[in-house]
Amino acid sequence: MGSASSSHSSSPRHSFTHSKMPKAVPFVPKPAMAKLPLAVRKDIRDNFDAKKDDFQARIKELTGVDFTININAAEVWAYADADNTSAGSCFSGYVEGFISALKTFMTKFEDNGKEFFNAAVTQSELTLTVNTLGDKAETIDSAVKDGVYCILFHQERLGYNQSWLDSTMLPAIESAPREGFSLSAKNSIENDYEAEIEELQEEINKLCGADFTLDPNFEENYKALTAAGDKVSSDWQKSIGGTVLRYFQGLKYQLECQGFKDDTMLQEGLQEVVETKTFKVRVVPKANSTTETVLEDGVIYLQCDADRWGYNANYMGEGLIKLL
Repeated sequence: MGSASSSHSSSPRHSFTHSKMPKAVPFVPKPAMAKLPLAVRKDIRDNFDAKKDDFQARIKELTGVDFTININAAEVWAYADADNTSAGSCFSGYVEGFISALKTFMTKFEDNGKEFFNAAVTQSELTLTVNTLGDKAETIDSAVKDGVYCILFHQERLGYNQSWLDSTMLPAIESAPREGFSLSAKNSIENDYEAEIEELQEEINKLCGADFTLDPNFEENYKALTAAGDKVSSDWQKSIGGTVLRYFQGLKYQLECQGFKDDTMLQEGLQEVVETKTFKVRVVPKANSTTETVLEDGVIYLQCDADRWGYNANYMGEGLIKLL
């Protein structure tokens, strides 16, 4: 009987190669239309050009400066469907959305909004253009480029969500280089801190038995938090004033808890040790705990590091009595 051949012959080895992820194709804008169809040009004349003077006057009323609307129709309309002739209505829809967002922006930020807007949009000009992020772009967005305010549309969604510009305006304005506080931070400092601190100042003075200075140290803290990048929460600028106010409210709470109210011995001890009669908020590179109360050069520092900015505000001033 012949020997049977083995059914377990060695199988060939399979080689596995790691395929590289395809590189993202860079966005290439469509060429401008060589000539706009007559129906498109008529719609622009009737439904956009006829309204432009009114649009510009409304923008000037909000910004206080002469403003120009400059849309390159041949470039923009290259992204429209072939049978769509409503270019003028489309452009007007975007401008109406811009004016609505601008009105909301100016109502919220008032004179600061006007100052920051005009400082960013130095050319006093509005345009509409495709977003060069391509497929990654939002349906509608805003940017300030070379002093021009740009409404940005997704390459496949021209005419969509024209009234959704409200949330895009502040980031666009704040992206323009500027010295000092951002608009969000300045607004928070004025409305959330300066407008609220007077009564709290008086209450803390009573607890201390003398006039003390509450130093928010905004400029240095702003620089430290900006330098911290993503170590601090993304919305810290919008709440910086309120955060510092809460730190001083925490100080008041701690003064009460530690028995300073109407205790002249404690009050005199505090006044003697804190020679400058100053409480100062400070962001430090590294704190030993979420909040710290430190005495340096006659100043009480209420401090934290950037990672813990805004945490446990009621503990600011904890252990103050131990420093006396």
